[in-house]
Amino acid sequence: MIRSKQKLPLNALRTFEAVGRHQHMRRAAEELCVTHSAVSQQVRNLESLLDVTLLERKNTGLSLTPLGGRLLQDISSTLDDLVRAIGGVTVDNEAVDLRIACSSGLASNWLIPNLGDFLRHYPGYSFQLISLPVYPQEIPSDIDLCISYGKPPVSEERVKRLEKAPLVPVGSAKLFGGNLQSKMAAEKLTNYTLIHADDGTEWRDWFRLTNVENVKAERNLYLGTGYHNVLDCIRRGLGIGLMAKRFIEKDLASERLTVIHTETTFQPEYYYVTHPEEEYRSAAGRDFESWLYALWQQ
Repeated sequence: MIRSKQKLPLNALRTFEAVGRHQHMRRAAEELCVTHSAVSQQVRNLESLLDVTLLERKNTGLSLTPLGGRLLQDISSTLDDLVRAIGGVTVDNEAVDLRIACSSGLASNWLIPNLGDFLRHYPGYSFQLISLPVYPQEIPSDIDLCISYGKPPVSEERVKRLEKAPLVPVGSAKLFGGNLQSKMAAEKLTNYTLIHADDGTEWRDWFRLTNVENVKAERNLYLGTGYHNVLDCIRRGLGIGLMAKRFIEKDLASERLTVIHTETTFQPEYYYVTHPEEEYRSAAGRDFESWLYALWQQ
């Protein structure tokens, strides 16, 4: 029995909560930005530590055992308490005009680089950004607008799906010894490290579109669902990754990065914009939503 707070397996508990909530190892791994094997190992370590079975593993998928269901309920309740506790010592809501919840990858790669444009158009607003996981299971209740990767569990009339942005292979001058490469044949890309924001599906789809079979790259980097991590590695010259051009406009203009093939694929999921119930919508939220749609269409 665990009798000390210092010995609590916090990472394993957080991992189990994500697995239990999704009842899916891959989605939990994407939310936590870790590998499928890391998630599986954390859950097995927790089961070993507690000497109980928390998950039933079947060919049809995962399900919680009765003990697993009880533990999930307790962990979820505790995490909610922690969120409320942290919220009590963070930003004073009365000092903020506009609260936006956004998937972390989209925030760092697109929203933050363009935020100055919004603030120039609406100079009177104070702004707070709240980070969201992928495939959010709930939306913060006190926000003006939410931009999520994956559809949140809210009513249809509150949600609008954004058009998918095409993904293209991108590399940096660092990768190519200081000389940006012109377009190269698809099969040549396997001579480099491929950087992944998922389990490899996006790259497999891309190579299928270019009629390249039996792909075996020099090396693979799997970084979980987080295009900000992929972009950081691309910029550092660690390999080639699939990115939406809208995320790297300045990098392309400055020739820090280059598109090395014209074939495109798409992210497996959409981004969704969610607003509060109609009676709770704010003028600031409507202004931000109008600005967002106009910019996304550019």
